[in-house]
Amino acid sequence: MTDFRQVADWGEYLKTRGWKTDYVKSKDGKKQLQVLVFKLWGWPLSMIKLQRNEIDPDFDDLKRLRRKYHALQTVIEPLKILNEENYIRAGFKKSKSPFLATKTVVVDVTAEEKELWNRLSENAKRLIKKNAEMVVEDTDEKTFRREWKKYSKVWILSEKELGNLMRSFGKRAHLCVIRNGEGFHSGILILETRDVTNYFMTWTSDLGRKSGAHFRLVWEEILRAKRTGKKYFDFEGIYDPEFPIKNWKGFTEFKKKFGGAIVTHPGSFTKWF
Repeated sequence: MTDFRQVADWGEYLKTRGWKTDYVKSKDGKKQLQVLVFKLWGWPLSMIKLQRNEIDPDFDDLKRLRRKYHALQTVIEPLKILNEENYIRAGFKKSKSPFLATKTVVVDVTAEEKELWNRLSENAKRLIKKNAEMVVEDTDEKTFRREWKKYSKVWILSEKELGNLMRSFGKRAHLCVIRNGEGFHSGILILETRDVTNYFMTWTSDLGRKSGAHFRLVWEEILRAKRTGKKYFDFEGIYDPEFPIKNWKGFTEFKKKFGGAIVTHPGSFTKWF
């Protein structure tokens, strides 16, 4: 799996938020892993993040990068690790406060459509059928953000941030909604990599909470991922009892109803100075 945090598009977006990108060699020397660097205001010090790498970094090369940017803190949050002892020997400790979700649900969309349908929960199937006549379509930034702002209970991207994100990803990002004559029911901000469709950010209106139309919208996006040759649909995070966030429990049950596999990431490794 290629996580969007390891593609140039994500680095380009974060540059608009004050980050710099650089690269570190992988342990086997075959890859360049994208590293994000943030210079701390008023200090000759930086924070470095290496996120969702599929292979361990070359810790000697990372040491070089840490010296180059005078790193106060370095954080690694891998997709998976080959050998945790490499992290420990390099002075990294497991953090109790990861920045990224440590569990997620991933649907393998290379399966036949019939098999994908059969994996859905009965509740998901019922609500997809119930909302079959609704319109599912891509929309513009202004419309998406207007509805998102109305119904989100948490922080959302500003107009500028959303615009920068969409421009950075280009055709590998889209905003999709489901609606009928009464109005909008829900929306999703999708980010893509070579082989993964990511369920990045989402909102549901009061109408959508009653109709359950979000099930239909997500199902159509899973089918789109399949049609466009992706291998996986990643729901981008569910509740993990090891790092409990209570308000994640509700949407976790929703995501599990699409029949994907639960994937656990190693967590966050941190080194100071």
